[in-house]
Amino acid sequence: MNRKVSSLLLVACILLSLAACSSGAYVANPSSNGNSSVNPLNPLKASDFSWPASTHIVSLNYNGTPWYADTFVSLAYVDTLQTNVLVATNAGKTLALYIQYGWSNNLYNMGFKQYNNLAYWMPDSVSAYYPYSSALGNSGELYMTANDTVNFDGKFYFQAINSKGAIINISNGTFNIHR
Repeated sequence: MNRKVSSLLLVACILLSLAACSSGAYVANPSSNGNSSVNPLNPLKASDFSWPASTHIVSLNYNGTPWYADTFVSLAYVDTLQTNVLVATNAGKTLALYIQYGWSNNLYNMGFKQYNNLAYWMPDSVSAYYPYSSALGNSGELYMTANDTVNFDGKFYFQAINSKGAIINISNGTFNIHR
């Protein structure tokens, strides 16, 4: 009987130790891209979107690297969904923003599981199969500065994750479209 109890205890301890192992979701590396995003518990306020507007139609920093698009920019309005779709491409990199409603001077959440306002980032043609999505990241916001018959302007940032778990941070994003 003692042997059975000892064996059961040993198996239970082994199972508990295996259950305590990390699944890899937590990254303790201080240089990980996941550590440089805005804290989702303390998101930006409208007044915090203070970075300057760009002279480019669309501009942003991805993991600190500047990027802009001036020529391959498309804006469409899907009336049935009341959604603006902005797609910008340059140097093999693509940004897609889906903005539902997008009223001027309003702040919209683009964080985890937010599908009404979301962004995709594709840093190369291969990542089109594994795009980075703001709906998988833990923080992101869009501040619409203008949306009328003449201008469609805003500022944004977001953390995005792809289906492989890779993280990218988009910061200081702006778009200035004159219709």
